[in-house]
Amino acid sequence: MMKQMIKSAFGLLLVAVFGMAAAQDASSTANEVKAINVARQAGGVLVKLTLKKPLSAVPVSFSVANPARIAFDLPLTTNAIGQNSQTFNEGGVRSVNFVPTDEKMRFVLNLNQAMSYDARIEGDALLISLASSAAAVKTGALVTHFAEARPLSEQHAVRDIGFRRGKDGEGRVTVDLSEGNTGIDIRQQGSTLIVDFAKTSLPEHLRKRLDVTDFATPVTAVVATQQGDGTRLTITPKGLWEHNAYQTETQFVIEVKPIIENPNKLVQGSRGGYQGEKLSLNFQNVEVRRLLQVIGEFTGMNMVVSDSVGGNLTLILKDVPWDQALDIILQQRGLDMRKNGNVILVAPRDEIATKEKLEFESRQQIGDLEPMRSESFQLNYQKAKAVQKFLTNKDQTDAVKAGSVHGR
Repeated sequence: MMKQMIKSAFGLLLVAVFGMAAAQDASSTANEVKAINVARQAGGVLVKLTLKKPLSAVPVSFSVANPARIAFDLPLTTNAIGQNSQTFNEGGVRSVNFVPTDEKMRFVLNLNQAMSYDARIEGDALLISLASSAAAVKTGALVTHFAEARPLSEQHAVRDIGFRRGKDGEGRVTVDLSEGNTGIDIRQQGSTLIVDFAKTSLPEHLRKRLDVTDFATPVTAVVATQQGDGTRLTITPKGLWEHNAYQTETQFVIEVKPIIENPNKLVQGSRGGYQGEKLSLNFQNVEVRRLLQVIGEFTGMNMVVSDSVGGNLTLILKDVPWDQALDIILQQRGLDMRKNGNVILVAPRDEIATKEKLEFESRQQIGDLEPMRSESFQLNYQKAKAVQKFLTNKDQTDAVKAGSVHGR
């Protein structure tokens, strides 16, 4: 009896010790937002989020243009400010929201208009710099900070540069990089597009001019040069055009699309091909299921994802239609989707093909098992053998598969 009591007491002691250890471990990994400040700065607004502990990396983020907002997902973070919503009306920032969940807290900036943004970590603070397009134009060429460089001891490098024509006539420039965290800036300078890759070397055999006129896209030439310790890509388009850019893993892609001029439109722009509202995403090595969830949240669609969908993906998009963003994710992971009303089913391509094949075969079997129904009707001025030949023709539908025709 005494031994049993000792064992029970020892078991309770172990439970208490491990429980305290688990609680301490959870508290050690959790973070808190302690303060938020919004202030004007030259050319825009600076948002400062002060946390209990420094972040290990810039949080994943995405932005949408309508309504204009930017969201950051802070992992294992709670709001210690005491308010989940605050109004600022400062330099284009209307208000902010904190949306807590079990695994993260979403920090949302509600804006008066779409603004470009950069995020960086300084000590225990997350600094978000916002700039409107108008402010950027006043200071010179509009520069889009596509991706921020992360400190690395090694020099980045360009592995390959390619060009191809897209299905909608767009010119698609692809750049394969040695690392997925290369700093990239994009700006329009006159009638050309300039893409700068920070601290990135360019091999001698890639330092050349590509004449791509024969591809029949808006792009006529792509020139790659070494500029100091970085690489510059100069893209020369013709006519009316617009561009967008995205990155998956270590491949950076910039697309230049033709614009068909419409004299009845005050603002020219192409809405052919992908039709979704534009959004921006910045996800570094994030679960594919999480990316699909963000697309679902943005569109208001119900996203049903197969259990066999897994893996991580690095994806950076700037002002890309959401349906193109979804298409990029599916292509990168060999997935496919089917849409039914406001529900989107996502699964591996082979899985969907197998499922649809089984459904088709099942419908055929059900059709074969259905009782045969007969009906008599009169045909005037027709030969019975001619009608029989018509109904038994292999090119006809399977509707007459179980029937028979008798000449009389």
